[in-house]
Parts: sequence; C-alpha cells; structure tokens
Amino acid sequence: MTAALKIDRLLVAKGSHIFFDEPFNAGVNIIHGSNGSGKSTIADFIFFGLGGDLTKWKPDAAKAETVYLQITTPSGVLTLKREVSVKSGRPMAIFFGTIADALATPVEGWQIHPYRRAEHGLSFSQIIFESLGLPESISDGASNITMHQLLRLLYVDQMTPVQRLFRVESFDTWQTRQAVGDLLAGVGGYELFDRQIELRDTNKLYEAANATYRSLVSVATGYGENILLEHIQTAINQAHKTRDDNLRDLKQLVEATETDEISNSLKEVRKEAIKKLHAKRSEVQRLQSEIEVLGYEIDDADAFINHLRHALHDFEAAADTFAALGHLEFEFCPACFSKVKDKASGHCQLCDEPDAQNDGGSRTLAVKLDLQMQLRESLAIQKERSDEKKAKSSRLRVARSELRKASASADMASVEGATGRETAVAELSRKVGFLDSELEGLQKRLEIAARIDAASRTKEELNDRITRLKDEIKRIEQDQNKRKTVAYSRISDCAKHLLDQDLEEHSDFGEINHVGFDFSGDWVAINGEKNRGGSASGMVVLKNSVAAAMLQASFQDPLFNLPRWMMFDNIEDKGMVQERSWNFQRLLVGLSKSTPSEHQIIFTTSKIAPELEGSEYVVGRKYTKIAPSLNLSSDG
Repeated sequence: MTAALKIDRLLVAKGSHIFFDEPFNAGVNIIHGSNGSGKSTIADFIFFGLGGDLTKWKPDAAKAETVYLQITTPSGVLTLKREVSVKSGRPMAIFFGTIADALATPVEGWQIHPYRRAEHGLSFSQIIFESLGLPESISDGASNITMHQLLRLLYVDQMTPVQRLFRVESFDTWQTRQAVGDLLAGVGGYELFDRQIELRDTNKLYEAANATYRSLVSVATGYGENILLEHIQTAINQAHKTRDDNLRDLKQLVEATETDEISNSLKEVRKEAIKKLHAKRSEVQRLQSEIEVLGYEIDDADAFINHLRHALHDFEAAADTFAALGHLEFEFCPACFSKVKDKASGHCQLCDEPDAQNDGGSRTLAVKLDLQMQLRESLAIQKERSDEKKAKSSRLRVARSELRKASASADMASVEGATGRETAVAELSRKVGFLDSELEGLQKRLEIAARIDAASRTKEELNDRITRLKDEIKRIEQDQNKRKTVAYSRISDCAKHLLDQDLEEHSDFGEINHVGFDFSGDWVAINGEKNRGGSASGMVVLKNSVAAAMLQASFQDPLFNLPRWMMFDNIEDKGMVQERSWNFQRLLVGLSKSTPSEHQIIFTTSKIAPELEGSEYVVGRKYTKIAPSLNLSSDG
C-alpha cells in the first residue's frame, strides 16, 4: 500500500460557533491573504489537527476550543478531533467516517487515544500510521516516531531558521531526525523496524536481568560461596533426615499421652502452636488454590490470544480478498440460496444496512484496529497474570518453609510437658530447634540460588538474542544502504531541477552541480556549501526546493513512505521579491499537474501569482486584517 494523505475539511469551533470551516481538494491548495490575516494560523491548526504538538498559540487561535480535521487515507476516511490547549501532549479523538457523520454521533461513537504510547491500547500516531500505510519506527532513546515528528519535516513553517530542514524543537536528537528522514524516504521497511523494536525491548530486558543477577549474587555472598542448587538441596535433605531422627527419639523419651500434670501455661503454648500451624497450612492451601486458578486463567487467555491472532490474520486476508475482487453483486443468498430481493439504494444487498462500500474502508480499519487493541491488551494482561503467578509461586515456597517450622513447633509443644528424662528431652529439643533454624536459612539460600540460576539463564538467552538481532540489523542495514543511495540521489536530483528553474535575475546560487542535505545534521547545501544561497531569501528557496523535491521524489518512486503531502508556510519569507515567489508557486502547480499520483500540496501566500488568484486552487476567500481567516465576531 502506497502511503497517502489528503485533508478533506478543516473545522475550527468554540462550542456551536464556527471560527473556520473550509473544504480542501486534491492537488494544490492555496491559503491566500494579506500579512497578519491569519494564514499561518490555519496552517497551525492543520499541523495540530494531524497530531503536531503545539502549545504556543496566536491570540486569536487561542480563543478556539476544538479542531476537527477530516482526512482521506488508503484505509478510509477518518475525522480527527483535538481540544486546543497550552498543555503539551494532547490526546486525540478519532471517528471512522466524515465530519458530518461525526458531529451527528454521540461521544460513545468516538475513540479517544493518547499522544504517547500506552501500556494498553494504541496512541493516535499508531492509528494514523496504520491508516496512512506507514511502518512503525524507533528513534534515539527508544522513543517512537510520532505524527508530530513526521510533521516537523512535512510542514515547512515560518518560525524555523531557513538553514534547517526540520521544524525547530527544544529537545531534539540527530537520531530522531535521521529516523524520520529515512522512514519517509522509504529506507527500510517492516523487517528492520521490527528488529529495531525487538532489539530495543531485548536490551531493556537484558539490563533488568543483569541488575537482578548482580543484586542476587551480592545477597548470596552473605551466605558463603556455595550457592549451587544441588549442594543446597543435598544439605536440606540431610537436615530433614537428621531432624526427623531427633523427633522420633524425642517422642520415644516421653509418654505418648498427656496427663493432668500438664500446666495451664503449657496448654496455652500448645494451643498457640497448633493455631499457627493451622494458619500456615491455610495460607499454603490458599496460595496453591490461587496459583491453580491463575493457571486456568492463563490457559484460557492463551486460547483467546490465539483466537485473536487467527481472527486478525483471517480479517486481513479477507480484506485483501475484498480489495482484489472489489464489490460483489449477489443474485442468490449465500446462506439459504434464495433469490436476493432488491434493497434501497445505498444499502447492503444482503443485510439491508447502509452500504459501507463508500466509506473508503474506514469501517474495515476500525474493526482491524479494534482487533489489534484487543490483542495488545490481552497480551499485557497475560503478562500481569504470569508475573502474579511467579510472585505467588515464590510466596508459596516461603509459606511451605514456614509451615514446616510451624509443624515442628507444634510437634515440640506436644512433648515439652512430658515428665522424666528432662535432660535428654531438652538436648534433643535444642537440636531440633537448631535444625529448624538451619533449614530456614537453607531454604532462603535455595530460593536465592534458584533465582540466580534463572537470572543467569535469562541473561544468556537475552544476550544470544541481542547478538542475533544485531547481526540481522547489520545485514538489513547493508541492504538498505543501496536503497538510501537511490532515494537520496533522487531527492537531490529533483532539488537541483527545481533550483535550476529559479529566476536567474534573482538567483544567487551560481552554478549548481549538486544539492546536498543531511537529516541527522539538519542542513541543506549546494556543492557542499551549507550557506551557498547567500541571501536569506535564497536560503528560503533552497529549503523549500528540497522539501518539494522530497514530495516530487515520492511521486516518482513508489517505495517512498512520504504520504504524498506537504505544507508550506514560508514561500515568500525573508524579504523575497514577489516575482521569485510567483515563480516558486508556479513550480509547485506544475509539479502537481505533472503527476497522476494522488497527492496534496498546501501553501500560504500574501503574494499570489496573478493567474492563480481566484482559481480553483484557492481555499475559501482572500483573507485580510479586517476580514481575517477566523470568524470571531460572536466571540467578542
């Protein structure tokens, strides 16, 4: 699926009052107006509506409450809704359908998704990526590439220095910029992204396992050097045998039945010992029962997860089949073979529901995402169950040890009141108590040794996986270097072609042999010189030409992931003369006309080329300071 995006309609409102409501078309869209009339405000609303993180609003824009954006993607029509705020990382509500249908739908019909990835469910960037046909990627610090990061390259704004490719941001890394550039240029695909995500997660697991291992070894040093499982288990078995022998000898030294000579205090001791024994026995039984129930739940959840995986696979296969076959007309019902009756226009031929074939696939996307979210949530809950089972199993081992100790105390209490042979009884009792203490220590050592052994094996497995993943990533990156050379060369050639058409009387580039750029370094250059444009307006032309070149390259090369969409809000910045601005506008229109691919270009201008004024390319009307883009009249 070729990545694609088209803005259909932008609606900005405060309550029932409409600030802005205009449709957009495929191809070129021009937002035209004088300086200070709110053109950049509209561009900012589009940026924010698509998922950009915007907190500094112009005074008039800050009066708005809600931004609605209807978009068309390869997966269908979606309506995006965000609340205007000065807070960062705002969530997004998504409706799978048009704005008109969305506004008539109760709040329950919307899906609300966070800005950042959640432990359960999906972020709105993940949903939009899925809709646009974009793979997931990771950047520096294991942060996922978001719509905001993509828009930093797709939205050429006024505030960013002209020497930079990306929209300016306070917290920025070269790894993030490189990841975004390579993603849009189609350098790689799901294979590398999956390996990178897996390596990121595996590294985290290894660090946690290594920390656990070091901590356990540190604790184990206090018990001596011998922490091998088999040695500790042998010592435990020997201690149990000795303890049993001592108890048997102890019971032989006293009378088997109690007499009236047993004092009340001894009865109380025996009562407490038996009470504790019952409590520990109940705890062991409870833990065993809970672990058993968790085992059943885990088995059931595994079956449900497998069902979801099969359902998702079958759904995707069915969607692919439907896409390949297209809409089918039925003469006979496939269930009962009766002749299908005529239905109202726009309704399903079988079930008579409103026809979904015109929704652009948004219902299909909604069902697919619902299955994905169920699977993701089920996997997360399953992990919690497994962790809980491990914790209870560990607690059960401790409880069993405490039960043995309580049992020993009860046994001791049953013989402590016997008369005669006091010295022998006392000595054997002392030995049994010592063995109980020793067994308790050995049990703790056994628990630590088992955890050390498990942590060691986990470390080895994770280290082997990390090595394998690094080798696979290295192999994939070697293959992708070929793709990078092709993609970057195409962008460079397209940029050179656009710059060659700059007005000669205003150009200060000189002879252009090569246009260079670097996503990670965030710069553009001519013949290796980053400031070759000379004048500020020349640098604007250079920056815009590289951005337009990326779009043009995506028209020519289907492997580009750039969603055939670009927005410019600075084409006449830095004192550019109007003839030079007109020329670039004509180049954008010519670029649009020359490609049969679905695409969209949005740009703002206060110096519109004469032949474009009043054309079908203009969005809405011409905006002025007196009649700006936002209708604030009833807002005061």
